[in-house]
Amino acid sequence: MKIFFFALLITSLAVHAQELSVGTLSTNQNFAVRNGTSFNNSSLDQYEGKILVVMMMTPWCPFCQSNASAVGSGIIAPFNATSRGSLRGKNNHGIEIDSILLSTEPASNWDSTNSTFASRNGYEQWGLDANAQRQSPRALLGYYRGGFPSGVNSSNLYDWEDDRRRVVVLNMVRNSASHGYRQIIMNQNEFTSSNATNAQALINAITPAPVLTSFASWQSSFTFPVGKSAALADADGDGIVNLREFFHGTHPLQAHSQDPGLSLRRQGNTWEISYRRAKNITGVTANIRQSNNLTTWEPSTMPLGTTITDLGAQEEVKVVLPAQPMPQTYFQLLLTAE
Repeated sequence: MKIFFFALLITSLAVHAQELSVGTLSTNQNFAVRNGTSFNNSSLDQYEGKILVVMMMTPWCPFCQSNASAVGSGIIAPFNATSRGSLRGKNNHGIEIDSILLSTEPASNWDSTNSTFASRNGYEQWGLDANAQRQSPRALLGYYRGGFPSGVNSSNLYDWEDDRRRVVVLNMVRNSASHGYRQIIMNQNEFTSSNATNAQALINAITPAPVLTSFASWQSSFTFPVGKSAALADADGDGIVNLREFFHGTHPLQAHSQDPGLSLRRQGNTWEISYRRAKNITGVTANIRQSNNLTTWEPSTMPLGTTITDLGAQEEVKVVLPAQPMPQTYFQLLLTAE
């Protein structure tokens, strides 16, 4: 009889964090910002309306200092150049850029080093990756690097291997036409000068929220006949009142400049309703209502789906609704001025 013994080799595998990917929407993270001789608790949302560059650096680490300097020379300095004129401190679309250096060492004996380094490299503010009481260190670094892997002692930076110097760039502009609020534009460990061009391009790609046009502003852009500028007036006599002309993006002084009416099509067990609306307007809401007798109107059944197609100054809205089990169904688009 032969007996075979199998040796089982068990190895300890290092578990690495998976950093939050570019395009992810960050939660509102907290940290401390130096204010005079003390620290104030702050958060990402304190920078609403701006582009925020956050550099987390271990002050005693030469490589960390090198990476933080590269962020200063490759991101901060180019946007703060006097040659940019009215765009100084802003991206190419005029969005203000804020920068902050956060020390991953909250001990007070590093304050002087952090302050000097931040000033020398162009950071607008400096603070701590901790709270104002110098507690809960490195929560921000841990969040963006993807968490704390098994075996990592968050209070011991030597356990973090080389991930002690991370730059994160966030869009803090609400309703940006290009990016979500708190969207991560960059999240990089060990930033170097070779990354500068790409970083600048990513920041310049962020666009501001569109300027919204109100009905009053739209009114003022036309010379209406006397008494014909009100929302329910029909200045060009085409049967379409001014509020509808405003909503659909048609011309209030040119009769039938474009048909803004509803388009209705039955497809099996669904109705497809489409209409055009002007882009970037405010102060008016649209709701689809339905009736089977043209007397009693009710909100339409919950849409099965909605698609929006960009048409330039206008957009086409298509709404799919379930067909109703009745001989006839009428639909209307109800506009309400806020």
